[in-house]
Amino acid sequence: MTEKEIVKAIINFILTNSGVVREPRVYINQITFAFADNLPVPGDDVFFPSMRLHVFRLTPEFVKENQAILQQLFAQTAEAKSESYDQVWFTSSHLTDRHLNLVEFSFE
Repeated sequence: MTEKEIVKAIINFILTNSGVVREPRVYINQITFAFADNLPVPGDDVFFPSMRLHVFRLTPEFVKENQAILQQLFAQTAEAKSESYDQVWFTSSHLTDRHLNLVEFSFE
């Protein structure tokens, strides 16, 4: 799978899997999800490094092509009612000590 395909699959996993929990908000323009590290998630060997952050900006093409699913995530931020975005940052990690995978989306 390409990076774009993996990110899209992770987003769909987050939106459809009942084992995914939304973490409490810290910042108004971001949303964080956590799920057990034994759930099968695409890209777990690359996108979920142990006790490290994997961070990158989604390409403008990806944001444009996947506006509908990204909007579902953005709608869950506190900023969604008053702002919009054109950049999306993806952060992920495997918290081995807690047996959790984390995924965060930041909207700029």
